[in-house]
Amino acid sequence: MKLSTKMLKIVIGFVCSIPLIFFGYTTWCGAAKQTPALPTETNAWLVYWDMPNSLAELAEENYDSISYFAAYFSDEDKLILPDDFDPAVLQDNAAPIKYLSVVNDVVSDNKSDLKSIDVVKRTLDDDLKKVDQADEIIDMAEKNGFNGIDLDYEQVFKDKTAAAEYLDFIKILYDKASEKDIKLRVILEPSVKFADYTFPQGPQYVVMMYNLYGLHSGPGPKADFAFIERTAKNMKALPGSLGAAFANGGCLWGSNGDKKLISTSQAEALLQKYQVDPKRDPESSALYFSYEEDGVTYTVWFADKKTLADWTEKASKVGISSASIWRLGG
Repeated sequence: MKLSTKMLKIVIGFVCSIPLIFFGYTTWCGAAKQTPALPTETNAWLVYWDMPNSLAELAEENYDSISYFAAYFSDEDKLILPDDFDPAVLQDNAAPIKYLSVVNDVVSDNKSDLKSIDVVKRTLDDDLKKVDQADEIIDMAEKNGFNGIDLDYEQVFKDKTAAAEYLDFIKILYDKASEKDIKLRVILEPSVKFADYTFPQGPQYVVMMYNLYGLHSGPGPKADFAFIERTAKNMKALPGSLGAAFANGGCLWGSNGDKKLISTSQAEALLQKYQVDPKRDPESSALYFSYEEDGVTYTVWFADKKTLADWTEKASKVGISSASIWRLGG
């Protein structure tokens, strides 16, 4: 069949439009430009030591879920909530999912052991202990009005024995939580080589995409676009939908060796006090500036709302389906 010139143009236009429909392009063939897709889920952490400020910021935004930080261990290896935790403060929030974060910190009047590998090995070294801890976490979540759990055990993958026990525990906790319609997220460090392990199907895995620069280094952003891309590539070994956690605020470095973490509001207060204009780093979208005080030069890098939006957009382009913010308050 011979097509007329007019018909041929129609056919070509239709065929050309097919990939545009499926892949979200918004311009003509030959000059296609993809509309950036944002993650389908947004989350933010609240912390018990800054609850008034956290709740004030929470009221300004709509999140799909919130995470309360955190339940931790007593020196008797029992999970506890902070003394001043009041679950009633979360009940009026509209977020449909409320996660209880559980961390492997040991905190008591006598000692503090943060990110403890030892408590993981002590409490998960046989199947019965794993089942008991899973039941304990689920019971704590249900009694305090949470319908989700953030499992946030850090440093675990530095120890092969702890890592093996932890992966078994994730499976047990996920199966038990699912029976109660409780969601499970597992928070992971970006330094873990995920391809070296078999992670259970089911939970959502969220990787911390921050601390690229900080107290352990010289000046720089908490994340940059290359770091996000590298981390996302590493995450391809993880099953299911994946999430990224970004951090607001930043860090201050002094020429005298002083270093400290600061919030976004603290960084903005320094800008006002010293009347300096920040610059935006094109490789990270983070803001940075310097000022002098008492003969010491201080350099500050921090993330503002645009930084977080740009990091989130970058993550969406490399296959990340949710974004979490550490943390509200400040």
